[in-house]
Amino acid sequence: MVVKLKPRFTYLITIWIYWWTRLRNLDELPIFLDEAAHIWWARLVWEWQPFHAASDGRLFNVIWASMFWPFNGSVWISRAATVFITTIGFSAILAFAQRFHSKEAGIIAGFIYILVPYALFFERMQLPDPYAATFTMLLLWSSAQLAVAPHQNKLKFLVGLTLAAGMVSKITYLIFLPIPIIAGLTLGHARSTQLRAALHSYMVGALLLLPVVAILKFVGHSDMGLDLLLKKTTNDISEMLTQVRFSTPIVWRYFTTLFTPWLWWPGLLAIVIAIWQKTRLSSYIAIPTLIGLLSLIAKSNPGFLEARFALPHVPHLIVLMSIGIASIWLKLRSWNSNIKAIVLTISLIFTYQSAQFMWTTWTEPDKLVLPERDQWEYITGWPSGYGFRDIAHYYDNNNDDITLVTLDLGGQQRLAAYLSPESSVTPLWKPPDKFMIDLSNTATTDNLLIVDIPKDNGSIDALGLNLLPVLEYSRPGDLSKLIVAKIVQ
Repeated sequence: MVVKLKPRFTYLITIWIYWWTRLRNLDELPIFLDEAAHIWWARLVWEWQPFHAASDGRLFNVIWASMFWPFNGSVWISRAATVFITTIGFSAILAFAQRFHSKEAGIIAGFIYILVPYALFFERMQLPDPYAATFTMLLLWSSAQLAVAPHQNKLKFLVGLTLAAGMVSKITYLIFLPIPIIAGLTLGHARSTQLRAALHSYMVGALLLLPVVAILKFVGHSDMGLDLLLKKTTNDISEMLTQVRFSTPIVWRYFTTLFTPWLWWPGLLAIVIAIWQKTRLSSYIAIPTLIGLLSLIAKSNPGFLEARFALPHVPHLIVLMSIGIASIWLKLRSWNSNIKAIVLTISLIFTYQSAQFMWTTWTEPDKLVLPERDQWEYITGWPSGYGFRDIAHYYDNNNDDITLVTLDLGGQQRLAAYLSPESSVTPLWKPPDKFMIDLSNTATTDNLLIVDIPKDNGSIDALGLNLLPVLEYSRPGDLSKLIVAKIVQ
C-alpha cells in the first residue's frame, strides 16, 4: 500500500528542511562590513538610538534584530533572526504556487528555492535585502488572494501591512508598490471591485506607515534614505540608457553565477514555457518582475549595483520556473513510470552544483564561487570579516585588558560583533586625522593598532607611523590582510 502524505504535512517538512539549510553552521562565514553595521545599530536601539539605519533607507531588520538581545553570540542571533523572517517569504512561495497553480508547482518551487545559491547565500546574513525579498513574495501572494476575494477585510489589512513592512525594510521596495493593482488587473474578473480593494489596502498601508514616517522625520530627523537612493540612481534618460548597456551584463552574470549555470539555463527555458502559456497567473508574476528588473538595471549606477539588490526578484523567477516545470510534469502523468523516473533523475542532476554550493557554504565558505564583486566583498577584500573574527577571538581568549584601534568605523563594528559582552578588549575607531592629534598621548601609543593592508597603506604612510607587527592574518586569496601592531616611538 502506498502512503500518501497530506499536502500540509509535506509543506511542513519542506519548511523544516529550509530551516536546516539556513541555520546549519550559520556563523561559518565571517561577518562582513554592512552586517556588522546593522548589528551595531541593533545594539544602539537598546541605548534609545533606533534611527541610525533609517538614514540608509532600512529599519525593519535592525529593529527586529534588536528584539533578540544582539549582544551574546550576536552574529548567530542576528542572522537567525533574519531566517525567522525569511521563513514567512518561503512559506508564501509554497502557498502561492500551490494555490494558484498546483501542489506540484508548490513542491518544485520550495525545492528550487531551498537549493538555489542566490537565496541560500544572502538569507544567511543580517542584511535588509532578504527582508525586502520576503515582503515582496508575501505581497505577491496576499495581493493575488485579495484579487480572488476582494471583499475580505483581513486580506486588505494583510496587503496594507505587507506594503508598510516592505517600505521600512528597504526604500527600494518602492518598485513593488504596483503589485496589488497588477493583481487586480490580471487575476480579477470584476476589475473595478479588485481595484477598489487594492485602493483600500493602499489606504491601510499608508495609515500604518504614516506614524513611522512622522517619527523618523520629526523625532529621528531622518531623510529615510531618499538622499542615498538619489545618489545611487538616476532619472536622466541618457544616463539610464548608458547604464542599461553596462548594468545588463552585470546582472546577467549575477543570475548565471548565483543560480549556477546548471539551474539558470533550464530555469530560463521553464520561465519561457510558463510565459508562453499566456495565462493570467504567468502575466501577474512576469509584469512586476520585468518592471523591477528594468528599473534596477536602468536606474542603478553600475558602480553601486550589487548582487543582493536583485534578491527580491529571485522568488518571482523561481515561481515562474516552478510553473513551467510543473506544467511539463503534469503532462507526463500518462507516460510510463520508468520514463518519468529517468526525467526526474536527469532533473535532479541539474541541482548538483547548487547542492555543492550549499555544502561549501556550510564547511568552507572561503572557497565559494561568487561573482567577482561579491567574492571581494564577502571573502577576499577589506569589507569581509576574515581576520577580524580571528583577532577578536585571540584577545578574548587571552583575557587581555587592551584597546584595539582601527582607522575606520567598520573595523570597530566587526570587532565588536565578535567580542563577548564581558570582554576586557575595547575596540576603538579613530579616523586618521584624529589619530594624528592623539599621537602625543602616551595612552594612545600604548594601544594596539589594526592595519588593513592594502586599504590603510596610504593612511599609515601619511601618519608616518613606525609599527612593530604583533599578529598577522591573511584573508583568503592573500589579496588583503590584517596586521595587529604596536606603535613604536
